[in-house]
Amino acid sequence: MTPARLIQAAETIARTWELNEGDQVAALREDGFDKGEAHRLIALLPIAFSRPILEELGVKHFVPEVTARAVDGTLVKAELMRQPEYATALRLARAHRKKGAMDHEVYKLIAGSSADIDAASNALNGGQDIAGSTIASSLVGTEIARHLVR
Repeated sequence: MTPARLIQAAETIARTWELNEGDQVAALREDGFDKGEAHRLIALLPIAFSRPILEELGVKHFVPEVTARAVDGTLVKAELMRQPEYATALRLARAHRKKGAMDHEVYKLIAGSSADIDAASNALNGGQDIAGSTIASSLVGTEIARHLVR
């Protein structure tokens, strides 16, 4: 996935922010993304976009796998860097934090939706020091499990 395609996807996600996941998937499909890409983009962009912010806040370690529950309840694990959308999004997010590689409002909307950012914010607001901490990510919903690259 190219950075330009990823920016297009991020803009589509931002434009359809108030819609449900099915409608967001449909919008991404209209833009030419396949079903798996659409689901991975929706699930993984917030994680990737949040990583540079968390690094700036002092988080030092990120568990390299993400987990999700399959429809049958089994736990699915997948390496984040094997997900093409995540790998490209992480590079784009780091470039954006350095020199503004995309629309900042789109970036903020998606990064701000990250559960990882929420966890760090809660810790900081509670007076905790997150410098040197570790973050692990888990995906909500069963649909994403079937689309993760393993």
